[in-house]
Amino acid sequence: MLRLLIVDDEEMICQAIADIIDWKKYNIQLIGTCTDGVEAYHTILDESPDIVMTDIRMPGISGLDLIERITKTDLCTQFIILSGYGEFDYAKRAMKCGVRHYLLKPCTEDQIIDCINDVKKDCYKIISEREMESNTASCVLKTLQKSLIKNIIREGISATHVSDSFFEPYEHYMNLTNIPYEFCCIYYLEEKNLQNCLFLFQDYCKQHMPEIEVYTIYVRNTLILFFPAFTSDCSDLDRFFQTMSFRDQTVSIEYSRKPYEDLKTLLNVLIPKLKRYDILYFIEGHHTIPNFNYGHIVENINSLLPSIASSDPSIYNPAMEDLKMYLTTVSNRDFLLQLADNILISLGTQLPFYSLPEIADFLFQLHKESQTDKIVSDLLNYITSITNVQSFHSRQYSPFISKLIEYIYEHYSNPDLTLKWICENYLYMNENYVSRCFTKETGEKFSSFLMNLRIQKAKEIMAARDNEKIQNVAELVGCGNTPYYFSKIFKKCTGFTPSAYVKKMYS
Repeated sequence: MLRLLIVDDEEMICQAIADIIDWKKYNIQLIGTCTDGVEAYHTILDESPDIVMTDIRMPGISGLDLIERITKTDLCTQFIILSGYGEFDYAKRAMKCGVRHYLLKPCTEDQIIDCINDVKKDCYKIISEREMESNTASCVLKTLQKSLIKNIIREGISATHVSDSFFEPYEHYMNLTNIPYEFCCIYYLEEKNLQNCLFLFQDYCKQHMPEIEVYTIYVRNTLILFFPAFTSDCSDLDRFFQTMSFRDQTVSIEYSRKPYEDLKTLLNVLIPKLKRYDILYFIEGHHTIPNFNYGHIVENINSLLPSIASSDPSIYNPAMEDLKMYLTTVSNRDFLLQLADNILISLGTQLPFYSLPEIADFLFQLHKESQTDKIVSDLLNYITSITNVQSFHSRQYSPFISKLIEYIYEHYSNPDLTLKWICENYLYMNENYVSRCFTKETGEKFSSFLMNLRIQKAKEIMAARDNEKIQNVAELVGCGNTPYYFSKIFKKCTGFTPSAYVKKMYS
């Protein structure tokens, strides 16, 4: 579900737009309204909305100033200008920032909805392109997401009940709730025709959906596909499967497709259906990777993991002995590797000091090993190295929050610093989860923390250099070349304008 922020200095207009449209009907989550540009700027930094509908003329920071500031960051926010001013100069400035949508007041509900639908297409395209960028970080995250989804299914089919709390550890690292998904089933596809079907489908994907990651499972003559729905038109895909046939099929293939509002909803439906099977196959390229639903072993090992994540040696040591006993009884290499994936990814979500991308790299190497006894010894040694029997609760903040705070202190002078960029490129964690934890542990939102730090640094600079120009101070602390914005937040934090503060300090 895409996230929308409405900005207008007339509160009645803000509220009217917010209330007149059933946003959920159009797969939009309204995250709030703002009545001035400064408030909107901070809200965008905290919430990273996909779409911002903003007025042009507002106190503090105008709508166009707001767009220009956000455009310089790494955020991919799409803007809709909503204004009573139709002068071409406004449109020209907006177009330079990539804004393509401009609504003149008064406008109708239908005009707003049409505009929103156009912007949604741009948002989904940007999300798709971002996820498929060929840099190291995105490749690591793409591989990690595949592993996480497989592990959700593995844990889910062995769990007694799948509730919202079951998904919480995974929400640290992946988006389960904001992107719609398509779910397809190809029924009565006999195993002898599976490879041919996969070859045909991969050729189709290269031509029609090259940038979309498709997750594939095969179980009892049924091929299951699900993928992010970055387009509302799947008619070509429907025709592809509806016309698929093989000469030696005993019965005709049947096909169905169903949209889901997000991945979490889809998995809540899929996992109970998979519980009934003793074996299913994850598809990687043309390879089928068996997943054994040996519930007893999986259930017992999963029950040991909280103890293995514990910092108490009296709990940790017996759990490690039991784990070793279970692992050494497994003779099937594929099942042993499945257990390794399950154990390490689950531990990675419980040990905040350790990085899941690093764990994913170890698992990649472990899957190259052919000897089961070597897999067991390497796995146990690695678990010992990442647990380290130490207390993770002796710190003031969670380890990843400490890393985030250190990064903010080191880079507060960057005017384009955003929580989204830090999460995606430094922490490799889900932004929404980090934001909630940051607010809970520090008592402040990210934007407020950053603002207060910048003001504190500005006061230090002014104390050390009493003749420093206010504009230079603003730039040094990350407020860019906008002295008005700097002065406004400085007065908000101190009760004085920067010049009055300097005068008071040296009087």
